[in-house]
Amino acid sequence: MSEPATLNVRVTAQGMTARYEYDLRVGSTVGDSPPLEMEYTVEVDPGLVKGCRDRIDAALTKAADAESRPQPGLAKELAKWGKLLYDHLFPRIQGNAAELVTRLHASTGPVLVRTNEQEVPWELLHDGRDFLGLSHDLGRRLVGKRAVVGGRSISRVGRALIVGDTLGDLPSAREEVAKVAAWLGGRGIDCKVLLGQEATLLDVVTELASDETPYDLFHFCGHVATGSGTTGLMMHDRQLLGEVVLQTLSSGGAPPVAFINGCASAGGGEVASMCMSFMALGAKTVVGTRTEVADEGAWQFAAEFYGRLLAGEPAGAGVRAARAALRERPDAAWASFILYGDPAVGITKDETTESPQLPEPHDEDLMIALAPDARQLMQRVYESAADRGGVASVDLLQGLLGEADIRQRIEGSIGADAMEALDQVIDQVLRPPSRADGDSGSDDDSAADDDSGTDDDGSSTGTGTGLGGVLSDTVNRVFTEAATRVVADGRSTITTADITAAFVAVGGGVSARLLELCGVPLARLLPDESTSDPVTSDPVTPGQDTLEDDPPPLPRAPASPNGDERLPMDDLSRSAVGIVRLANLLADGRGEVISTYTLLLAFGAMGSEVLRRGMHEQGSTGERAFRQLSGMLTPRRRDLSPRVHDVLDQARRRSAAGRTSSGRVGEAAILLALLEDEESSARELMRKLGIDPEQLIQALGRAH
Repeated sequence: MSEPATLNVRVTAQGMTARYEYDLRVGSTVGDSPPLEMEYTVEVDPGLVKGCRDRIDAALTKAADAESRPQPGLAKELAKWGKLLYDHLFPRIQGNAAELVTRLHASTGPVLVRTNEQEVPWELLHDGRDFLGLSHDLGRRLVGKRAVVGGRSISRVGRALIVGDTLGDLPSAREEVAKVAAWLGGRGIDCKVLLGQEATLLDVVTELASDETPYDLFHFCGHVATGSGTTGLMMHDRQLLGEVVLQTLSSGGAPPVAFINGCASAGGGEVASMCMSFMALGAKTVVGTRTEVADEGAWQFAAEFYGRLLAGEPAGAGVRAARAALRERPDAAWASFILYGDPAVGITKDETTESPQLPEPHDEDLMIALAPDARQLMQRVYESAADRGGVASVDLLQGLLGEADIRQRIEGSIGADAMEALDQVIDQVLRPPSRADGDSGSDDDSAADDDSGTDDDGSSTGTGTGLGGVLSDTVNRVFTEAATRVVADGRSTITTADITAAFVAVGGGVSARLLELCGVPLARLLPDESTSDPVTSDPVTPGQDTLEDDPPPLPRAPASPNGDERLPMDDLSRSAVGIVRLANLLADGRGEVISTYTLLLAFGAMGSEVLRRGMHEQGSTGERAFRQLSGMLTPRRRDLSPRVHDVLDQARRRSAAGRTSSGRVGEAAILLALLEDEESSARELMRKLGIDPEQLIQALGRAH
């Protein structure tokens, strides 16, 4: 393994300016002392550096704001300030780039920036071609006078301590903890989770200082704060886990890998020292954030980084790949993460000549314990899949169909003969191929492309990521979803109902297609009353576009006994007409007639005030049920085209300027923004209907 190129940057204040002294050292092999290659000294204006950094941080903070959609020009804005800062820190000499800069520009290996300067966003400097954090495997090491503990090498990741939502005010942090723990647990890593009041300063330090079972990885998601001159991670009761407290770990050292997702956990000034505190106590790889990161972006970055680290890639390559994978996300999460430590350091995976063995489904393999019924289910699944070396979605489906209540529902829906045919289809898929097939060494279930390829978030699965062939992508997602639901409900165990609801929520993988072949909708796995029982099955999440719980499709008969004429609606109120029409759109899109289920779904989607008042009379249960029902059809950001995003943003700005009494964006504001876009297809539709868009705009403007 080659050492990284080291860019030493020493900054000395000189009155109103600062002196930056660079030298670039290029290594050969580990253990050799690389020769000094180039030196370079420039005068820098600290105010300009701070100004560019502040503009970058402001842009990232705005992008991470869940209430506002980042502007299309965000990448250009980051590049503008990054290029300005790059040109200021590495100015040309008589019109030519310095030799040191040329060497750095041409470097293809990892680069370690070793400096006493914390203000510069080195990863976001732009050399005219790309950001340094995307063109190089970049790591940082701050130079200081503090003593450094040697720490442990990163030979493997066997145990992880995951701490989050210590004050109980960050549900998104709690969700991230659930996802990370389930993701790591699915890859054979023993996870200890401390949430809320469990995450006291004493308990966290006690876990970190354990000599008998030391942790290899520490993941934190929560507040980072400063109090009484000490910067630290906020524990329960607002106690700070800072550098002084971390000295308790000086004998055994901190976990080799630390991931700190907090408010500016790796930002400038004192906050950056939090990451360095872990480095000083022996951590080899620490990932932090410049600014607050959007929830989903933080989780996806962690999954990308951990996946590559566990697969044996160096930390710098893992962070760089995670940035690249998230580059197109509108929240710009990729730009906030910073790697402290040698970018060439990685984890050496344990080598074994034996075939991967399926573990027993013990509770400690999961972030949350399995209830007795779920433990029995997974025991059957593991035993059935033992010969194939991995559990796929079809194995889990077969296990679920072995549950008496689920099997009774399916058989009652399709009949005993069709149920027998479904069993035969599943057996055929799971049956090992015969030697006559000419592929005696293959695994039939590995052909399920959704179970052996990549996760929805882009992270690879299978033995390539340390998964060991144990759980497929779909099954991992099922347990992540189940754990997330359980944590959100404040419960402590995963039940069979949770696994079933999560299986439906994630789409079932290839199993959904097998069910469709036999005429069984995936949602038939759930009980009919599941949508009204959020505690036992929790099939829907407020604000989520969840349609997996639909009843079985009802085919439209060629000659309907109801007749083909339009439904008379003159006697319906305007709101009732809108609800019926929405129900028709929902049913028509799925080839169904309007069922009572779909009609009620339309009431919820339209936010029926009558329904809300009636349900709220049943107290908190009714309020929660209405939130779930009304949020089922709420689209995600990705469901909207860029033009529609622009329309909604314009409508919000118009309403804010007009100071509407309700404080909400009305129909007129949205219609105005929709029609004012001269290139929108909405204007063309109006013209086809014989309407002049400009006259309509004037009429709407008067009404607004």
